[in-house]
Amino acid sequence: ILCYLESIEEGEKFLRVVSKAAKKKPIVILKAGVSDAGARAASSHTGALAGSDIAYNLAFHKCGVLRAKTIADLFDYGEIFLFQPIPNINSFAIITNAGGPGIIATDAFEREELRFAQFTEPILHLLRENLPAEAAIFNPVDIIGDATPDRYEFTIKTVFGLNNDNSHETVKEKDVTTYGALIIMSPQAQTRPYDVAKIVHEISSKHLQNKPIVCSLIGGVSMVEATKYLKQHHIPCYPFPERAAQSLKALVKYKQFLKKTVLDAIEIPKYDVQKEKVKEIFNSVRNDERTVLLSYETSEVFECYGIHSPKSRLAKTPREAMVYQKEIGNSVMKIASPQIVHKTDVGGIILNINSPEKAFEAFIQIVDNAKKFGPQNVKVYGVEIQEMVSFKQEKKVNELIIGMSRDAQFGPLIMIGSGGIYANFLKDISFALSYKFTRDNAAKMLQKTKIFSLLQGVRGESSSDIESIIEVLLRLSQLVNDFPDIMELDINPLLSFIKGYSAVDIKITISRE
Repeated sequence: ILCYLESIEEGEKFLRVVSKAAKKKPIVILKAGVSDAGARAASSHTGALAGSDIAYNLAFHKCGVLRAKTIADLFDYGEIFLFQPIPNINSFAIITNAGGPGIIATDAFEREELRFAQFTEPILHLLRENLPAEAAIFNPVDIIGDATPDRYEFTIKTVFGLNNDNSHETVKEKDVTTYGALIIMSPQAQTRPYDVAKIVHEISSKHLQNKPIVCSLIGGVSMVEATKYLKQHHIPCYPFPERAAQSLKALVKYKQFLKKTVLDAIEIPKYDVQKEKVKEIFNSVRNDERTVLLSYETSEVFECYGIHSPKSRLAKTPREAMVYQKEIGNSVMKIASPQIVHKTDVGGIILNINSPEKAFEAFIQIVDNAKKFGPQNVKVYGVEIQEMVSFKQEKKVNELIIGMSRDAQFGPLIMIGSGGIYANFLKDISFALSYKFTRDNAAKMLQKTKIFSLLQGVRGESSSDIESIIEVLLRLSQLVNDFPDIMELDINPLLSFIKGYSAVDIKITISRE
């Protein structure tokens, strides 16, 4: 199935339906509106929001869609799926009569993560004994510029273990490691492209019904007749090796998807949470005509979902401040006002409050500072008493950022990466859809980041508590799926230790309704 797509209105339904359909037939989509200008044009054309390109990539990957970047890709993929089999294993050979195109093909295979077949000794022995001394017998196989059709035939049959006649040594099935091939031809005096094309078709149709063969015929006019023959006989043929590699990668990706469990059958871990209490918090925020939660409210929400953050309480009087300080211990006290964003600028934060008496005095001072130096007629809810996170005794601390933004089509997008004050500059982040979000999804998105190497431990360091980070992602996914009214969520930093973690600074924004 080949599709041109501008937008999707029902993202979750798309994921559900397409993931089932893709198990029966390959689906290739060319998504237009990738650039800012293209997105505006698509929105104007369809009357729908174009949506995040990152979200589309994630959605297509999740439901088994192969994404074409160009119209040429769309029809290349359509052709190879129509006429060539899906390889059982990602293991291919390159056969070429020119070194340069062979190297270019090798680079393309590396980019596309196509694996090279590792020829066994019986196959290498046959190649070594029958090809010219100048030939390169290791994959890619360079049969050099004077290669005749017979040499192509011998090499193709040998790498697939088909030269089992009286004139050659027998190659056993266990010795064959090639599950597909790219045949490259460049115009040479003895090549005779048309004859080679007929040989490729004959071998493919008679012996390789379950192994894909593609060709790259480089040479323009001199290759027209051979290219036409191959196309007529359903052998995909490309002017350059890069497109051949991309098409083979499409087959490999589809094979990987076929091995996965269909989305509807995936079981998602569910934690015991206090959903009703979170509803009450959100209703209280809306009644106050706000959409951004204050720090103590975010702390309560995370507490309801089992995500560890510094204990936080809102004191409305100096006496309450004393009670809460005694409960929490060493604290930082902050002004609680949605109108004061930069609390330090108005003297709205005092650190190291280690006694109820100090909490009493700090409350009065913070409120007084807010009224003196804050906005005129500032609305003060009280003072937040928050547990001070002391990690000096920790042997290892890594700062992470974890967040969520809600895509118009596909719902919550979860993010994780390197956190702290340099998060926006490092841009070391990974995304995943929250829909059908599994422990494996959480682990893989973390592994895609550079900070994952630091979490594993470098230069003799101990490993951080990676399992606890994965659990945070799973609990966060449950929270944002349970509450579609959470529009944005940000934890920066989440401090990861050798044992445990602490979500230090949390921001949550909800919808008005």
